[in-house]
Amino acid sequence: MSDTKWVVDWGSVLFTPVVAAMIGFGVWWIQSRIDQLQRAHERLHDERRKVYADILEPYVLLFAQSTDQAAQQKALQIITSVEYKRQAFEFSLIGSDDVVGAFNDMMQLFYKAEASGEKLEGAEILDHWGRFLLAIRKSIGNPKTNLTGRDMLRGLLKGIDDIPPSNTEG
Repeated sequence: MSDTKWVVDWGSVLFTPVVAAMIGFGVWWIQSRIDQLQRAHERLHDERRKVYADILEPYVLLFAQSTDQAAQQKALQIITSVEYKRQAFEFSLIGSDDVVGAFNDMMQLFYKAEASGEKLEGAEILDHWGRFLLAIRKSIGNPKTNLTGRDMLRGLLKGIDDIPPSNTEG
């Protein structure tokens, strides 16, 4: 009987540290995976910010100097360049779904107007541009913002409150 007690005592003495080590290893493994995912998310966030800024550059140029014909021509050259197409491709791969969707909607508006030869309404362009900027804002850290697309443009464009929204504003 004393042999059985000795085996049970050693079993419980060994069992507790082994279980504690296994639990410790499990916690460490889970934490290392969480840290790895967080670092990847931060890298993606930084890459998105850079790509978003690159995609916005010609449009910022257009809005900043909207009456300057040379600035408009430069913005058009940027938009039609191979480098910008490369940036747009990268953007479509790493941009959030909402941002890519808003950008694509805006670009389709431009493509359809170009193909049909019709002139776009300023309000329609502004509404698409505002939705695009709002999607970027939500993507880079303000997902619960209460701003609208028009709110995103109010500090950028003089007289925006005098332009009625388009019928497509959503």
